[in-house]
Amino acid sequence: MKKVVALNTLSQLIGRGISTVTMLIVTLIIARQFGAAGYGDFVKVTTYIAFFYLIVDFGINAIFLQHETRESWPALVVLRMSGGAALMATSLIILTLLPGSSSQGYTPMVRLGILLFSPTIFLQGLITSANAIFQKKLRYDLATRAIFFGSAVTLLLLWKPTNLLMVIGIVAAGTLVTTIFSFMFASRLVGHIRFSPSLGQTKRLLIPSIPLGITLLFNLVYFRADSVVLTMTRPTTEVGIYGLAYKVFEVVIVFPTFFMNAVYPLMLDTRYQFKTILRNSIIFLLITSLASLVAMWFAAPLLPLIKSDFAPGIAALRVLSLGLPFFFVTSATMWALIALQKQLSLAYIYGASMIVNVVGNIALVPTHGFMAAAWLTVISEGLVLLLSGLILVREL
Repeated sequence: MKKVVALNTLSQLIGRGISTVTMLIVTLIIARQFGAAGYGDFVKVTTYIAFFYLIVDFGINAIFLQHETRESWPALVVLRMSGGAALMATSLIILTLLPGSSSQGYTPMVRLGILLFSPTIFLQGLITSANAIFQKKLRYDLATRAIFFGSAVTLLLLWKPTNLLMVIGIVAAGTLVTTIFSFMFASRLVGHIRFSPSLGQTKRLLIPSIPLGITLLFNLVYFRADSVVLTMTRPTTEVGIYGLAYKVFEVVIVFPTFFMNAVYPLMLDTRYQFKTILRNSIIFLLITSLASLVAMWFAAPLLPLIKSDFAPGIAALRVLSLGLPFFFVTSATMWALIALQKQLSLAYIYGASMIVNVVGNIALVPTHGFMAAAWLTVISEGLVLLLSGLILVREL
C-alpha cells in the first residue's frame, strides 16, 4: 500500500513539476516582456477561467469512485462534456456584465484573453474525467505522460511571443494536446465502451455529488474572492504582485492534494483500516507542511530576481506560508469526510469559511491591499480545519 501511494504521489508530483516549469517559463516571459501590469492581465484571464474549472469538476469523480461500474465512465464523460459546453457559454455571458475600463478591471485586452481561453473549460472537463480512471486504477503515471506531451507542445510554440494574446492561445493549445493524450490513455484502461449512458447512470453520479459540488463552489469563491476584489479595487500592478506570490504558494499546496488522491481509493477499500490510514496521513502531511513552511519563508526573497517590480510580494508569500499546515491537514480531513459520505457537512464548513473570507476581502482589501488578502486566506483555511476536525472526531 505504501509503495502504491508513494509511486502515484510521485507520478502526480512529476506531472505537476512539468506543468509548473512550463507555467514558470510562461510567467517569466510575460513578467520580463510585459512587466507586472502585463502579468496582472494574464492573472485576471487565468483566474477568471479557473472559476469554471472547479465548477466543471463538481466533485463527481469522488462519487464515481464510490459507485464505479463499467457503465459509469461513459455517463461521467457525457455529463462533463455537456457541463463544460454550458459553462463555456456561461463564462462569456457573465463576462459581459463585469465592469472594466481601459486601465482597470476587465479591460478589453483581458476580455479578449478570456474569450480565447474559454474553450479550456470544456477541455478541463475531459481531463478531469480521464483522471477519474487514473485514480481508480492508480495509474497517475499515464496522466503525467499526457501532461508532458501538452507541456512540450506549449514550450515548442512559445518562441518570442509578440503579445499577451499569443501566449494565452499557446497555453490553450497545450491544454488541447494534454486532453487528447489523457483521453487516449484512459480509454485504453477501460477498454471498448459504447458512449450511450442511461439517464439512471447519470443521476447516480450527479445527485450524490451535489453537496460536494456546492462545497467546491464555496471553496472556489473563497479561494478566488481576493483576486476578484483586487481586480475591481486595486491597480493592475498589485494584482500581478499578489498573483505571482500566490502562484508560488499554489505550487506547494498541490502536494497534499496529490497525496490524498492516491490515498482516497485505499480509504474506500475495506481491506485497509480507515483510522490507521487517516492518522498516518495527517502525521505525514503535518510534518511535510512544516518543512515546506520553512523552505517557503526563506525562499520568498527570491521573487525580485524575476523582476524588481515583484519585491512587495515577499511579505505576502511569507504570510501565505503560515497557512501551509492548515492547507495540508485539511486535505486529509476533507477526503476522510467524503469517504464517510459526509458531503453535506463539508458544504456547511466551506459555506461558513466562504462567508468569512468574502466579507473580509470586501471590507479590508480595498483599503489594505493584497496583504489583507493573504491574511484572510490563512484565517479562512484555519477555520476549515477547525470545523472539519471537530466533525471528524465526532464521526470517529
